Amino acid sequence: MRRRTNFVFGLVLLAAAVLLLLRALDLIPTGIYDLFSRAWPALLVLVGLVILLRDRVRFGGLLALVACVALVAGVTAYAYSSRATREQDAYQMAVEQAIGDGVTLLRVQVNTLNTDVELVRSLQERQVTGQFVGSTESRLEVGYAEAGDSTATLTVRETQPNPYPLLEAVGRGRLRLDLPPGVGLDVDFVGDNGEASLSLSGLALERLNMDLKRGDALVTLPDYDPQASAEDDVLGVLAARDGSVTVFVPNTVAARLELTSAAPPQYDANAYNLLANGVLEARNFDTFATKLRYVVQAPRGQVSLQVVEPGT
Repeated sequence: MRRRTNFVFGLVLLAAAVLLLLRALDLIPTGIYDLFSRAWPALLVLVGLVILLRDRVRFGGLLALVACVALVAGVTAYAYSSRATREQDAYQMAVEQAIGDGVTLLRVQVNTLNTDVELVRSLQERQVTGQFVGSTESRLEVGYAEAGDSTATLTVRETQPNPYPLLEAVGRGRLRLDLPPGVGLDVDFVGDNGEASLSLSGLALERLNMDLKRGDALVTLPDYDPQASAEDDVLGVLAARDGSVTVFVPNTVAARLELTSAAPPQYDANAYNLLANGVLEARNFDTFATKLRYVVQAPRGQVSLQVVEPGT
């Protein structure tokens, strides 16, 4: 049994020595070294378990090593998940992009990681402004290109260059974009984790697609009749894969929402009907001049529809 104990201690000392050597040669990511430097108290647990088990359980040293590895993995996962909800503000970046006079349709593509996102109407007719506040482990990339067909594409992408972030830098960011009312908009938003508030009232919204993997979403549709689509076209998919979706619709337009949700939808039965095929449709849908069709998905949450005054 002494031999097995010595083997375990020798393996741990060898691993620690290799780790220090790789760090000295700058061959190990800072985030990995930071994680191991925080996990050294597990060695005390290992020593205690080895002493406790070596005369009682066969291969007690190896079992103690496995238990310590599992302990470190569990504590690490808990530490990262708990810090992921904390707001960070060490990294900030402003977004300012003028839209050319000849552009009639602006495609806005937003991709975020662990970030709360807010899209609102800008006070400037042909300019996108905004602000990102987040962790030093995040970077915001902004690109803009005009095509020769009166369209332009604005891309706003959050990246994480370091695959092994420092634990103290892990946290949630915030992104706000002010979109111009003076140009048609085709918005495509993809988010990994965070709350989304897409307040698109007062905008010339032609299409909207949202794919939020984790978090709740609030979507306010504008009092606007899309010009680039046929009347019976579906204008986009609004999906919250692990969360709920609330859609605010002006009472001056009629919406037809094809629903997928874990719970029955919430809606105003005086203004909308829930059809047998899982579609929420405005009463007297055919009589409205402006009709909006969307697919709304909340497979693990609930879909809510609220009728509001235009501009709210």
